[in-house]
Amino acid sequence: MSLAVKAPCGLVARARGRRHACRASAPTLYGSPGSRSPLVNWYCHEIGLDVRARAPNDPSNPHPFGQVPALEDDGLTVFESGAILMYLADAYGGMDDAKKRAEAAAWVVWANATLDGVLFIENERGGVVDTGAKNPNQKRLRRLDDILREREFLVGDAWGVADCAVAAYLLYVPQFFPRVSWAPYPNIARYMGRNCARDAYARAFGADVRARIVDKLERDLASR
Repeated sequence: MSLAVKAPCGLVARARGRRHACRASAPTLYGSPGSRSPLVNWYCHEIGLDVRARAPNDPSNPHPFGQVPALEDDGLTVFESGAILMYLADAYGGMDDAKKRAEAAAWVVWANATLDGVLFIENERGGVVDTGAKNPNQKRLRRLDDILREREFLVGDAWGVADCAVAAYLLYVPQFFPRVSWAPYPNIARYMGRNCARDAYARAFGADVRARIVDKLERDLASR
């Protein structure tokens, strides 16, 4: 799926994870604004991790299928956005507890394997043609809305990689389907707003994108 988003790939500093002190150089992220790589940039900004940006057509792109995002770090190649997020959380984001890792991984995998297909309906050529978010009674979104009624974050009491994965997919919808109202899912809308308001999100996706989404969500909630 190609998602054309204006996403500056700036550099940030100071990773919190346990490997930061011993790494020889910053990881290299191969990506583009039209891929899922901006959500990886978002997480990197959140944890203060330097990444070296490379274009998809860079001849050194290690992705086995020539796609993006792909990450190289100290001789390791990781591809698929969810796998990259979990690797970064483990290596640099302080994800050093097996239980927390499993809880976060469940949501990251769900975002890639299930939520993506709910939100972005593709034709036989892989082009996005519709969204399930316009259905006011979509069962998985209804369940997610119920879950978020009682939670500020998906795992634990602080923002984490699970929120990055799930919120990033949700926040793509207002960009590509701006007429879809989130009023039927008020708890999801508030969750989207909280995530979109984060400074690291604006750094990854652009302050103009954030401003438009925040305005859209506020109008949707006011219409209830």
